[in-house]
Amino acid sequence: MKKIVGIIAAVAMAASVFAAEISGGVRLGGDLFNYDGTYEAAKALMLKNQNRNWEAPLTLSITSDRAGGTFKFWDNESNAFETGKWNIWFKPMDMLQVNLGAIDKAMNTESITWTNRLINYDSFGASLDINIDAFTATLSIVPGNGAYWFSDGKTELAADVEKAYIETFAVDPDNPTDAEKAAAKAAGIAAAKNLDTDATLSELNLYAAYSADFGTISFMFDAKDTFKDLAVGAGYKNTFDPITVFADFAFYSKKASKDDDPVNAIGFDADVAYAQDALSAQLYLQWKATNIKTIKKETMTLMAIAKVAYTLDKGTVWLKFNDGNLMAEKFAAVIEPGWTSSVGIMDYEISANFDVKEKVNISIPVNFKVSF
Repeated sequence: MKKIVGIIAAVAMAASVFAAEISGGVRLGGDLFNYDGTYEAAKALMLKNQNRNWEAPLTLSITSDRAGGTFKFWDNESNAFETGKWNIWFKPMDMLQVNLGAIDKAMNTESITWTNRLINYDSFGASLDINIDAFTATLSIVPGNGAYWFSDGKTELAADVEKAYIETFAVDPDNPTDAEKAAAKAAGIAAAKNLDTDATLSELNLYAAYSADFGTISFMFDAKDTFKDLAVGAGYKNTFDPITVFADFAFYSKKASKDDDPVNAIGFDADVAYAQDALSAQLYLQWKATNIKTIKKETMTLMAIAKVAYTLDKGTVWLKFNDGNLMAEKFAAVIEPGWTSSVGIMDYEISANFDVKEKVNISIPVNFKVSF
């Protein structure tokens, strides 16, 4: 915690010197009540630094006209925080932006849970954004935190041999001696020295979009593991006030090695959102066929997510429905009515979560967030 306070203090000092803007938020979640229908067990009153894929418990951002950065702190399950995601961006010119660190890019995305995407990446790397009038594009290299984008395979082989040597011959694999480490490293180098391995490229992604009166059309291409794992898709989005719609189509191809036949799959999603006065509603559908050679019920999924909300003077009442696969033999879904409101700079949310499977699990989750 002292490190986090120090980071915040340093960022605040830098912001005052360079006239940058600081924003952030602190979020805390928990369960007022939880009933496990499978074991018929009940629990109550729990607070937790609850991690969400789209929202960290603690965020801090600093922004200026030409550069900025964001820290996202995640709970490591031990009542402590670690910097799981962070990024820095800068603009060498108005039309270009360079992003370094945690990078997240996706096709059109529903705003009910923010987690369902036909094509996306959420990793560590570098990207270049290009913005020219109505055209935008992003080229990204995202190998992961501490990973190289290009490798000839020899380094990995040497590391594998070194690890195997230690595990096989070291008296204590978890604490090998210096002599054992040196012998293992030498064995790995010798094994890889004259090996002609194929070059390996990590992940490369290209996103492009064009907006006009007819709406926004987008394209995304993602390649992993030297193009053995491919995804390509196109999308469309437009607003016909008070309705906003989008739809995406994606094709996937993946093979275990360059000599194997690929397994091809397809996906489609569609979203309709309505917002006028106090009433809002959204319906999202996602269909996938995991192998287009054998399209049948067992190789297909159909997800459905819906939310209806109505805003009152003191807050918003809402109802969510989430079914991961409408085509499953047995019904399973989450039904969740809830209430969202605020007290000063703090937003809070409370709901009743009914997780319906063979047994019904019931919980009353709460979430609090203070923004600055």
